[in-house]
Amino acid sequence: MPEPVEGTAFRTAMRRVPSPVVVATAQGDEDARGITIGSFTSVALDPPLVSFNVGRESRMYEVMEECTQYVVHVLSEHQAHLATRFAEPGLTGHEQFQPVPTTHDKHGTPLLEGVTARFRCMPHSSIPAGDHTLYVGLVVDIETPPDQGAVLYYKSNYRGVGKELPSTELSPVNRVSSDSS
Repeated sequence: MPEPVEGTAFRTAMRRVPSPVVVATAQGDEDARGITIGSFTSVALDPPLVSFNVGRESRMYEVMEECTQYVVHVLSEHQAHLATRFAEPGLTGHEQFQPVPTTHDKHGTPLLEGVTARFRCMPHSSIPAGDHTLYVGLVVDIETPPDQGAVLYYKSNYRGVGKELPSTELSPVNRVSSDSS
């Protein structure tokens, strides 16, 4: 079996892969926390599942292990500052939310205001993956306020979604026919 690539080279190459930027929030046994996530993705439609990774050294790891629900917030283009805020490692849970406009749901989970979408999730499963844990959540509620764009992470910077690109239609020769015999 070949040796894996070195971590720095892997990180540098992954910076060329645009990723969505979301903030996950949850209420733990002692306090609520949030974390900026760049690995958010859909997993399945039936049942509706989403996933993201959390480093085991992160303060959010304990909260994810304790919580009975969590909320994933898709940040609006004008909220890149929140991605920076929830990525600061030294803040307490209280300090994370202190300057941020939030409300709380009936479980005490902080809800960020002004986001493009919210996914309320119940823990479905967790999978150890190297120095991270992959959390899979069952989506039990979705809120979609007016769309205000989204934040992406690309080449070590936060960016807006940008303009829509024209799709390239395949010529009839390159199309895969559904009635192949």
